[in-house]
Amino acid sequence: MNQKFGAAKQPTGTPSLAWSCVVVIVSLLAGASVVHNVYKPNLTLPPVENVDEAKKKQPENKE
Repeated sequence: MNQKFGAAKQPTGTPSLAWSCVVVIVSLLAGASVVHNVYKPNLTLPPVENVDEAKKKQPENKE
């Protein structure tokens, strides 16, 4: 037993932590891209005047 404790080689085929993080981030962005291309959400903001008028028209609930 001339080997040091824990000095064994890592098995081949195990990805590094950095590579795993890159793969996870790329897959998340690709998934989001696919969903947005399929559903095409409307991300426009309403004009500020319409929001103010809507708030004025809502009845106030005071208890």
